Amino acid sequence: MPSYFNEEVMQRIRYLHFKSKHLDDALRKEESFTLDDLNLVLEYTKILNINYMNENHTKILRDLDITQIYIDPSENNREIEIKDLMIECARSLWVMARAYGILSEKFEEEEDWESAVIAMVECSKMYKTAAYFSAANTYQNDIGTTLSSENLELNSEEARVLAQSIAALREENTRNKYFASKLYAGLSQLSKRIFYLKKHDEKKKQQLRAQFHYDMGKACQLKAQASLESSITPLNMEKITRLKQKANFYYDKSKIIWNEMLEGLTNLSEEEKNNLKVNLSVVETLIKENNVEVLDYEEIKRIQDPEPIIVIPENLAPFVPKSTIFLTKFVPKDLNIKRFKTFTKKKLEQKIPYSKKEKLIDQKAGIVRTINELKTLREGNEITIEKFAELMEKYSVRLKMIETAIEKLVK
Repeated sequence: MPSYFNEEVMQRIRYLHFKSKHLDDALRKEESFTLDDLNLVLEYTKILNINYMNENHTKILRDLDITQIYIDPSENNREIEIKDLMIECARSLWVMARAYGILSEKFEEEEDWESAVIAMVECSKMYKTAAYFSAANTYQNDIGTTLSSENLELNSEEARVLAQSIAALREENTRNKYFASKLYAGLSQLSKRIFYLKKHDEKKKQQLRAQFHYDMGKACQLKAQASLESSITPLNMEKITRLKQKANFYYDKSKIIWNEMLEGLTNLSEEEKNNLKVNLSVVETLIKENNVEVLDYEEIKRIQDPEPIIVIPENLAPFVPKSTIFLTKFVPKDLNIKRFKTFTKKKLEQKIPYSKKEKLIDQKAGIVRTINELKTLREGNEITIEKFAELMEKYSVRLKMIETAIEKLVK
């Protein structure tokens, strides 16, 4: 019988399969790789992504002469024979997803926040696409755990949470506290979503519970700080205090859970125990920093949480299996073009839909900080009086313009 692909295409597939395996090995051995390596793996997936209809996948795989054994790390490196080309596509996309996750960590270490977010979004995209391919398989009875559609989709959601957390941290570090507050509130919602998606083991379950309480506490505290630093009206100290009390309520919940994990879970590694101790130290410091009295639950319920913003869309798959398109008449461009045009621009600000008023408030806070720094420099004779006067006039004019713009929006 003739081969499904011609010889030239088969040679290209074999080469790309080799590059896919090579990248997988590099990830396991923590060796370096390039974006070109990822692009070759993507090309491999797209070549294999056709509608095979009723063709015999076993024969096509044999003719291609590619490795048909997959090692499942979630099942103690159990060998699984690949019998369906959709599973081979899922495997290559899984490799890409892990690579993007490592790239994101690297960018984060370098404090290249925008690139870190972009890479983690790509990670989530690849996991989500792999989940579609896994679900589209016909001939694979034994998939294992790692390449199951449920596990891949959960990985996509977790990568989505990480992308949101990097975005929130970036806004916090640049002192855009209003926006950071909303991003942390969105982060809390995403963690809660993962909590309810499936049954988790006790360790994961408790960690998720603690995390979504902590993130909402962070959202409340940042909103209180933003209100204190950037208020355009006389300070509403009661509102600020109540936000701090709500923050401490959430912090205390996460503290209780982390303490219970330390005392009650016997399967924690030393690294996990140390991480929990660090978490407790951080949250205890934040509670002391707020320094407010504890409210009863009925009072706490009356304090509104910050409005959440989620910047990472839910359905991230850039393409789907062609066999699915054939069966459902599904149009893949609906998944791709509109949702990812903004991500390729690498401008995080364009992805955060905050209001004009909040943007002006943060700009005002930045100018106020600059004016205070200039006064400190002048008091220490570190700037000439002429330069001080020139800069003070410049920033005072800007401050007045922003205050006028805010007043118009308030009206």
